[in-house]
Amino acid sequence: MKIFTNKNSFQIEKQVSFDSEYEQISSLEYFAGSVLSSIILTLLEQSKKKGSIIEEIEGVLNLSLENPLSLLVVRGYDEEPCINKITVTVYLYVELEDSDLSDFCTKALNHSPVYNTLKRSMDLEVNFKKLV
Repeated sequence: MKIFTNKNSFQIEKQVSFDSEYEQISSLEYFAGSVLSSIILTLLEQSKKKGSIIEEIEGVLNLSLENPLSLLVVRGYDEEPCINKITVTVYLYVELEDSDLSDFCTKALNHSPVYNTLKRSMDLEVNFKKLV
């Protein structure tokens, strides 16, 4: 299936894949990538406004899918599948004290529409780890 956005189009064949050999990107993976990239890009944009305090950044997103058996068409199991928790860990190399880093990151996330939307609708946890 070809998906069109305002500026792009891309191919998606599955909404979720439980096959470790499946190489295409699923809808769920696009969603996870969008959430993570929005958080990282927001931090970078706010860093630039403060004089580029972030030197390096990367992140990992884990999500918890509730009722995944419904997606596998298990007979007699038709509970609604949903993402009930997202945990993001952002690794940063910055020249800030831990308390200043926490304050900066918390304030920066207030500028992320994706973060602000999701925190109101699900269990969303974002952790910051300073690289040494």
